[in-house]
Amino acid sequence: MSRPRADRPTRVCVVGTGHIGLPLAAVLADAGYTVVGYDTNEEFVSQVTTTGHADFREEGLDELLQRHLGHGLTLTTTPPRDQDVYVITVGTPLDTGTGRPNQSRVRVAIRQLAPGFPEDPLIVLRSTVSIGTSRNAVLPEIRRHRSTFGLAFCPERTIEGKAIPEMRSLPQIVGGVDERSVDRAEALFAAITNKIVRVSSLEAAEMIKLINNTYRDMTFAFANEVGLIAERMGLEASEMIRAANLDYPRSNVPRPGFVGGPCLEKDALILIDSLHKLDFTPRVIEEARKINDALPDHVTNRLLAELRRQGRGPAGARVLVTGFAFKGRPETEDVRGSAALPLVRRLLAEGVEVLGHDFVTPEKVIAGLGARPVSTLAEGMDGADAVIVMNNHPAYLDADMPRLAAQLRHPAVVFDSWKLFEREQFRGIPGLRYGAIGSPFAGA
Repeated sequence: MSRPRADRPTRVCVVGTGHIGLPLAAVLADAGYTVVGYDTNEEFVSQVTTTGHADFREEGLDELLQRHLGHGLTLTTTPPRDQDVYVITVGTPLDTGTGRPNQSRVRVAIRQLAPGFPEDPLIVLRSTVSIGTSRNAVLPEIRRHRSTFGLAFCPERTIEGKAIPEMRSLPQIVGGVDERSVDRAEALFAAITNKIVRVSSLEAAEMIKLINNTYRDMTFAFANEVGLIAERMGLEASEMIRAANLDYPRSNVPRPGFVGGPCLEKDALILIDSLHKLDFTPRVIEEARKINDALPDHVTNRLLAELRRQGRGPAGARVLVTGFAFKGRPETEDVRGSAALPLVRRLLAEGVEVLGHDFVTPEKVIAGLGARPVSTLAEGMDGADAVIVMNNHPAYLDADMPRLAAQLRHPAVVFDSWKLFEREQFRGIPGLRYGAIGSPFAGA
């Protein structure tokens, strides 16, 4: 027997209009809701409202903005009052230095909005938070202002760059403070996806998001440890992983590579912090995070050691770092959590001249990170001592990298972090040494 649905709300406020909130606001407007996007960033709100374009890449977002801005979707910097639903999507960054989650933005958002709540609002928390935040921090703040309300936790689980199609296709987890809250949240999200997964509590829903990304972090850590073992043994990780996976249903090891972005590393640390508060040490999760976190420094050490082997100290060496966005597929301009950031900082500290390139990230962002931007791969490779490919953007496969690598100052180093190429493709370039994560340096 199907569960009866609560009346569908009509007025929705999405709090925080960044990479998570703005696509959600646009999709809700496309589903027929009257949506207000609230953000304190006046410059961003003005820019999107004026141009109809976001300053970040998300498949289908600009089309939805141009269709609905001013017609069902408005953006504002004033806390909206009397909305049926308030969906909180503000960021929850890690504190610099401690690495612990800072969730003050969630509490601040609730305090700003609560005086304008109508009678019996539904508050949906979508930001990634420590386990217990909804009940222990958000719930008391709401109760200070309203006695009748709904509270649900409905995690965002989309991939950046594909958020809109995934919002419509992925199951939506719904946990609530009571059954009526779950009913109301289900009615909200049922307009955009027909896959609703009801769970037993706020805490269960909070942990599910952390489980998803921590599992991925651990999977990548295993692949990276295989890569480190392969390097030590003089073997090729890609060969072994490919053979281990081929037509074998119990093995799906990913290729070695950097783990970054605004979610994977952060969510594992939020889970670790939550469990430490319960006097539980998640040893496997902690070790996995350490492996992935150390990878940029490991790659830097390998690159510098190879340059020294060729008789070139770091001081005065010129290295092209290409791929500043934390990932290349789906493409994004986002450098949050990118492995390129600590790698560039370390190279600069060693005295290396760093040139920077990315197919999507603006040159002003690259310059702000300390590298000298170049517009093309050819410009960056001309006379450089080494090139390091930091993400897996598909444009590398169309760029004729072996031809461009011939412009490097020989002998030269190519470090292909994602093993996009085969060593043999660089054959014939005098003195060139090719390496990758999980692949020892060797002549092509």
